[in-house]
Amino acid sequence: MIVMDLEWNYGTTEQSAPAEKSLKFEIIQIGAAKVDAQGKILKTFDRLVGPSVYPKMASHVEKLTGITAQRLSGAQKFPTVWKAFCDWSGGEQQIIFWGNCDGAVLLSNLLYHGFSGGEDLELYDLQALYDCAFVKSGQQTALGGALGALELTPYGQYHSALADAVNAASIFKSLGGEEFIRQNQPKLMQLLARRHRKKVQREEPGELLMEKTLENITDIDQVQPQFEPQLHRYMNAAPKQLIEGFYRNHKKIWAYQCEDRFVKVTSRSRPARSGRGKDFIVRFYQIDRAQLDALRRLKVRQETQVRRRRR
Repeated sequence: MIVMDLEWNYGTTEQSAPAEKSLKFEIIQIGAAKVDAQGKILKTFDRLVGPSVYPKMASHVEKLTGITAQRLSGAQKFPTVWKAFCDWSGGEQQIIFWGNCDGAVLLSNLLYHGFSGGEDLELYDLQALYDCAFVKSGQQTALGGALGALELTPYGQYHSALADAVNAASIFKSLGGEEFIRQNQPKLMQLLARRHRKKVQREEPGELLMEKTLENITDIDQVQPQFEPQLHRYMNAAPKQLIEGFYRNHKKIWAYQCEDRFVKVTSRSRPARSGRGKDFIVRFYQIDRAQLDALRRLKVRQETQVRRRRR
C-alpha cells in the first residue's frame, strides 16, 4: 500500500481564467511512503511539481508549506511526476490519505491532465477510519492530534508532503496496518453511504427512482452493461442512450430515454468491501426536458475545456 500526502496551490482572482476553472486546486508537491501489510515503511517518494495552471503562489499556501514560486521553478510538470511516481510505486493501486481532501485533489488533477480519472485507484481515508473506530465524533482529527493520542513521535515539519505521509504511515502502523483497514472500511462505507444518501436526496436534480450497488468491478467498462438491463426492467421499456457517459465531480453520468420518460444515471466508485476491485453505487433519476438539456450543455462545456487543454 501507499501512504500519500499532497500540497496544492489555488488561483488568485486574476489567475482564474474561464479555461482554468475546471482545476480548482493544483498539486505542487507529492510525498509518499510505500508500506508493507503491517505498516513498515519500505521506501519514500518526494517531488515538487511545477505549476501548469497557477504559477503565482497563494500567500496562505506559501506561508503554510514554505513552498515558493522560486522553489517550483524548473520542477517537472504533473504528468511527468505522476509517471515517475507510478514507476516508483510499481503500479500499486491502494493509496491511503489522512483526510478526504487529498484524494479528491489527486483525482481532479489526474482528470485535468488526461489520465484515466483515477478509476483504477483504491483510495482510503485513514482520518475517517480513525474517527469511525475510536473517536466516533464525525469530526476531523488533526494529524498531530492523532500522533499525540497514540503517543507517537512526529517526524519532520507539518505541511511538508513527505513528512505528513511518513507521520500518517506511523499512525497506520500503530493502528495495525492493513488489518485495521480491512476491519473498519466496511463500517465506514456504511456510515458514509447513509450520509451521502441524505445529501443526494437534498441536492441531486431529479427524482431518485432506484439505487443499485455493483460489486467487485475490476474494469470500468463493466459498469454500463450491468446497469442497462436493470434500467430496462425497472422502466419496463428499452433504454435509448441520449448522452454518452462523462465525468462530473468524480461521478460518471449518462442520460437515457425510456418511451416518454428521461432518466439520468450516475455512478460513483468506492473500494470494494470484499477487497477485490471496486463497488459502484449506481443511481437512476427521472429528469425533465430542461434537466436533460442542462446535462447536454454540461457535457459540451466539458468537452470544449478538454479540447482547449490539448491544444
